[in-house]
Amino acid sequence: MAIVTCPQCDNRISSQFSLCPHCGFQRGEVDEDELREHRRRKIRDRVYYLKMASYGVLTLLLLAFAWYWVATDNFRYQSSSGPYILFTVAAAAYLVIRSLLFKSNLALKKIRRI
Repeated sequence: MAIVTCPQCDNRISSQFSLCPHCGFQRGEVDEDELREHRRRKIRDRVYYLKMASYGVLTLLLLAFAWYWVATDNFRYQSSSGPYILFTVAAAAYLVIRSLLFKSNLALKKIRRI
């Protein structure tokens, strides 16, 4: 067993792998189970990154609320438009991320059933 470089992504992989775990490049004969496992890992990684992004957007939503609270002096005065804009952008980003996460979870369930 030797360590070789993938010709497509230049990551180091084992010479026994017929499919690069990083980019999916096929070095030789690949059976259907290996392809399915690679697709499952890619979708699982995407689900993980989307979850992390949704946590970041939720943090932005909390920051927008805190900014609004401080700017209005405990809800006594009118606020500038900054907190409203940040809240709107963060809420839209959260909805987009959650829809992508839902789609990725459906794809992951479909692969598991096969």
